[in-house]
Amino acid sequence: MRRAVVLGGGSPLGRRVRKTLDAADAFESVVGIERFPFDDAAANEGLEFLSWAPDHRPFAEYLLKEQIDTVIDCGLVADRNGMHSRPSEADVISTMYVGAAISDERSCVRSWVLASSSAYYAPESYMPLLQREEHELSPSADERATSIADAEEYARSVARKLPYVNVAILRLQEVVGGDCRGPLGSLLARPLVPRVIGFDPPVQFVHVDDAVDALAWAAKGERAGLYNVASDGLLRWGEAIRSVGHQSLPFLPISLSLLEPLLEPVFDRLDVPFVSSSIFALLRYGMAVDIAKIQTAGWHPKADQSRCMAALA
Repeated sequence: MRRAVVLGGGSPLGRRVRKTLDAADAFESVVGIERFPFDDAAANEGLEFLSWAPDHRPFAEYLLKEQIDTVIDCGLVADRNGMHSRPSEADVISTMYVGAAISDERSCVRSWVLASSSAYYAPESYMPLLQREEHELSPSADERATSIADAEEYARSVARKLPYVNVAILRLQEVVGGDCRGPLGSLLARPLVPRVIGFDPPVQFVHVDDAVDALAWAAKGERAGLYNVASDGLLRWGEAIRSVGHQSLPFLPISLSLLEPLLEPVFDRLDVPFVSSSIFALLRYGMAVDIAKIQTAGWHPKADQSRCMAALA
C-alpha cells in the first residue's frame, strides 16, 4: 500500500486532493502538510505542520520516517490552489527544497506530482489559439511566467537526475468551483466586469473537480511528463460575462502598468475592479490550452466551460 503527502494540503485544492486520494484503495495513508498553521483553527484540522524550506533536511527525514512514496505539491502557485485570487508567481524556492528532499539518497519517493499553472503561456498577440506543452517561454514573458518556468525546470532536472522518480507537471488553467477563484473568476464575480474595447479574447477554466481528478490520476498512475489541464471547450470573454449574468464595463486598451502601485489601493477603496498588467494582457489576447496530450494519456475532463460558468454564477 502506498503512502502520500499533499503539500499545500490546507488550500481549497489541497483539501479536495487529500479527500480524493484518501478514498482511493491504492493509498494506505494521505497526509496534508503546511509550513505554518492557519489563523483559523478549524482550517488546521487534519494537517501536519513541517517547514520544508529553507532547510530541506527535516522534510527529507519526515519522508524517510513515514515511508512516503508519493508527493503531490499543490502549493506552487497560490492563484491555482484557491489561496489567492490575484495573479501569483510560483514559489520557486520551495520547489527547490522539495526536490532536494526527494533527491535524498535514502528517499522512498517514486512519484512527484506538481500542480503548476498555465500562466506559463504569457498572452501575446501572435499566439496560436491553443497553447501546447512544447511551447517555449516567450522572450517577453513577465516575472510570473518566468517563475513558473524556473520551478518546472527544477522539477524536470530532478526527473533527469533520478530516472526512477516519476515527475508529473500539470499546468492547470484557472480553477473555479468550491472555494477556488482566480483572477479572471474574481472579475466575473463582480456586477460590472471589465472588458477591453475592441477585444473579445478566448478564455478557459478548469472546474475544481476536474483539477482534483487530474492530480489524483497522475498520483495514482505514477505518471511522468508535462500536461495541460482544462475543462472541455473554451469561451469568448463576452460570452463568459453573459453566462454569469453580469454587465460589462468597457475600457480603453491602454495599460497602466507603471502606475499599478499607486492605482491599485485607490481602486480597492472605491470598490472598482483593478486590472493588473498581466490580467490586462489576458483581456486583450486571452489564452486557452490544448489538452490533447493528457487525453491521449488517458485522462478526460468531466466538466465543460458552461459548468465552470455555473460554478462562478
